[in-house]
Amino acid sequence: MSAAIPLETKTVCAMLNLPDEMRERPVFDEHQPLVLERLRRVTDEEAFVAALRDVPDDDQLCTAFRFGYAFLMLASVVEFLNLKTLGEGIVKTTGFDAQSTELLTGSEIEAFKSTLERRALEALTDYLNPVGRNRLDALCDRVGRRIRAVVI
Repeated sequence: MSAAIPLETKTVCAMLNLPDEMRERPVFDEHQPLVLERLRRVTDEEAFVAALRDVPDDDQLCTAFRFGYAFLMLASVVEFLNLKTLGEGIVKTTGFDAQSTELLTGSEIEAFKSTLERRALEALTDYLNPVGRNRLDALCDRVGRRIRAVVI
């Protein structure tokens, strides 16, 4: 038993299948207060407080808050991981010779962040307050419009 949130950076990276070298980046620790505040604003107060206390690891609340935290953490830091410096960035494609890589563009980062936020809120569905439900609805509507536009 342990608190569901906050999670250690190594746990977040493992949950999101991020490379080991990302575990050493201080940006994750620096964004922790922002992610916790975001979770506090979109979830029921009672559930949020419970997630900060010892919870059985197999409890639904624990699972929901851990995944919500991990997805929101990546959404919060992704643009800072996408730096065009050697060995860093969210790589979209890699060339045959490993010398050529392409990083996510600004619009792709924004779309990725929206997807991560939607996934976080979907994981937390049972614990969302009205603000969180409205935000999830807005994100789902935006995705729905995009899907309809592609189909038509």
